Amino acid sequence: MKILFLCSGNTCRSPMAEYLFRKICSERNINAECRSAGIATFTGAPASDNSVEVMKEIGIDLSNFRSSRINALNLDEFDLFVPMTYSHALGLLTMGVEKKKIYLFDKDVTDPYGGDIGVYRETRDEIAENLVKLADFIKNNY
Repeated sequence: MKILFLCSGNTCRSPMAEYLFRKICSERNINAECRSAGIATFTGAPASDNSVEVMKEIGIDLSNFRSSRINALNLDEFDLFVPMTYSHALGLLTMGVEKKKIYLFDKDVTDPYGGDIGVYRETRDEIAENLVKLADFIKNNY
């Protein structure tokens, strides 16, 4: 299964989700390939410093991460799309992604961009909580 996590800049939320979910998949024996992308970014940007820092706190290294623009990807390759907000989901629909391939979190994940390290920790933890539910969904449906 190939999963794409999506946010705006692909330097904060979606990279954290991608790397956190890789760890969860490894721990729960879920066979999934994870990527992330941004709607309003350019390819090659590093993860934000605060994203790198809060992920390091939980043993995940984001230092080599580089962003991808969604337009540069072949969306037909992905089985499931996980947008960080409902507006990102609407963007996916306008790009031709089938509604049944979009998994929505219970609520939008707040963009921590420009916030302090505490804001990034809150975002990381919010994403992690949602990813546990995503793992259960995948185990039960795929």
